[in-house]
Amino acid sequence: MKVGEMKNEIQKLVETQSDPTILQRVYEILEQAQQEAAWKEVMTARALKAEEDIKAGRVYTLEEALKKSNENLKSHKWR
Repeated sequence: MKVGEMKNEIQKLVETQSDPTILQRVYEILEQAQQEAAWKEVMTARALKAEEDIKAGRVYTLEEALKKSNENLKSHKWR
């Protein structure tokens, strides 16, 4: 079955469904898929930026990263 056909069949099934529990489950599945797609886009963008930073030499040694992290933790005001 092709994507368009599947969408049509799913729409027909949803429109005939009156059980709120089943409709909630379908909604949750589709919502989760949408959120996963959004996160994938964000993570891909971050990975591409990281690769650009590495190529441009914008990197820290382990020691520099630890020092920077410790400084940030010390300056952070915990509530």
